[in-house]
Amino acid sequence: MNGPDPEPHPPPFSDRAAIVISQAYYYVVAAIGLAFLLGGAIAALIALRKLILPLSEAAGSSGPFGGPGDSNDTARSFLGALAFAIPGALVLAWHLREARRRESGRELRATWGGVLYFHLVALISILIALGGVVTALHGLRDAVVPFCYESRGYSEGPLAAAPTFDGASPIPPIELPADFDPELLRSEDCYPSTPEALRSALDAGIVASVAGAAWAWHLRRGRRAFDGPPVGG
Repeated sequence: MNGPDPEPHPPPFSDRAAIVISQAYYYVVAAIGLAFLLGGAIAALIALRKLILPLSEAAGSSGPFGGPGDSNDTARSFLGALAFAIPGALVLAWHLREARRRESGRELRATWGGVLYFHLVALISILIALGGVVTALHGLRDAVVPFCYESRGYSEGPLAAAPTFDGASPIPPIELPADFDPELLRSEDCYPSTPEALRSALDAGIVASVAGAAWAWHLRRGRRAFDGPPVGG
């Protein structure tokens, strides 16, 4: 009597699957490195903007962006941006070089890796660019139509509630000019101020411009890698 047929052994792990996993790692980490590089580059440009067009609402400042800003703060911001950009650039360059070197050493080039990398970076860039565009539009809105509220420097009632003796107040009455108008002490404060809103819009425009340029370039390269021959180094 024949027993049940033995179950077939699972096929060995193919080289193709190993290549897919390995190349996916290199290209995904390269995309993460580029995200760090983009963030650092944007922060560095904003730091330079603070040095060239600072915002100062202190007395005596001239123009909507005011006088010179704090150079120490600007230097710290710029060096902090480089702390993101430099490691990101190194990670991007090394992983991208290794991925392309491993592809070029094989007869069947894994062209899908380049397509994955370019479209993944395009996805990251378009999200950053959209955030920059939305923030820039909000900044322009606040510059044109800020949020305003009424504030009063004049209050009524403290003197009226002062203790009295025999019906007479111990505090002598304050003599005010005949043309005094309490409404003049009432002011309307708006937030944010126009220079602050314009600064926010400018910074957001830098974000949208850098990320938008990265999106357009990588998406174009991704289409070329998909439609045409493999993109070389």
